[in-house]
Formats: sequence, C-alpha cells, structure tokens
Amino acid sequence: MKNKDIQQFLDADQRKGLLRILTAGSVDDGKSTLIGRLLFDSKKLYDDQLATLERDSKRVGHAGEDIDYALLLDGLKAEREQGITIDVAYRYFSTNKRKFIIADTPGHEQYTRNMVTGASTANLAIILIDARKGVITQTKRHTFLISLLGIKHVVVAVNKMDLRDYSQQVFDDICNEYKNFAAKLDIPDIHYFPISALKGANVVDSST
Repeated sequence: MKNKDIQQFLDADQRKGLLRILTAGSVDDGKSTLIGRLLFDSKKLYDDQLATLERDSKRVGHAGEDIDYALLLDGLKAEREQGITIDVAYRYFSTNKRKFIIADTPGHEQYTRNMVTGASTANLAIILIDARKGVITQTKRHTFLISLLGIKHVVVAVNKMDLRDYSQQVFDDICNEYKNFAAKLDIPDIHYFPISALKGANVVDSST
C-alpha cells in the first residue's frame, strides 16, 4: 500500500462520526453477550480471537453448548469465574460510515458507580431487559441515572425472547411497563426491539 493510500484511509476514517454507546440493565440481562454478538456478527474479530473464544466457551463459558459471546468482554478473572461484569469494558469498531465505542457496564447494584462512569460520556444507551423477568428495580435505577446524566437517546432491547417463544404479548407488556416508568423522566427518544443476543435474533440482521 502506498503512503498516499494510507493517508487517504486515515483522512476518511477521521471524517467518520463517533457514536459512544452504553449498555445498561440488571445483572444477567445479557449486556456482555449483546456486545460480543455485535462484534462477532459484524465480522470484527480476528481468527485468533475466534479460536480463543471457542476454546474459552468450552472451558469457562456459561452458555451451555453455545459460544459464550460475553467472554469477549469479561476480561477479569473474577468476571469469568462468576459470569458477571465488574468493571467497565470498552470495545471499538467501525463501519464504512461510522465509528463506535461501546461501554459494557456492570448490572450488579454494588457496582452501580462503575456503570455511571461508563455512562458519563455516552451519546446513546441500550437498556437490556430479560424477557423472563420484565422491568425490575435495577432496570429503573439505570434508566433514572441515564436520564440524570442527560442521555437523550435510548434503545430498549427486550432480550432472551427465544426463552419466551418470541411472544408478542410478552414484548408488548414489558414495553408498556417501561414506557409508563420512562414517561416520568427526561428521555425524549426511546425505541424498542425484541432480541435474542445469544441466538443473534434482531441484533445485526432483522428477524421476522
């Protein structure tokens, strides 16, 4: 590659807009799995990373026979052993049109301060809700903090819909409960999606 080509690439990359994204929600709602799945499905992993992911999924994974995409984010030994996120993990990737920095934040109540750290620079928040549990206290706590920090754009991802047979009624009930709570807060732009991060449904490609 010529120096001119390299410079053209760097100039084009510099012109891309940067979107900082936060994932929030309660413990085990699937935040790390969602980001891992995004990286996996968008083909942003190297061969050695894929090999390590497959090996670690068999050794310390929490997804049964499936690949444990959360392992791409849970780097601390304690996180991998417990299957939880403790610290904030940042991942970067880009498309032809945009650059992204995603902050994977902990869901446990005792690590809420770390979640606030991750949220402090975010432009958009993805709030995950476990379809089996619905809107719970930690969901509301994180939503309140997101509003307090001035994040105006929120995506509510109702995750693990595969475990509820992709029920439209389940999805609608959860969305309505969340809307009733969020109406009290200053979050003007909220969008709702049913997903399965583990199965990849509605993550990168739309599902019918």
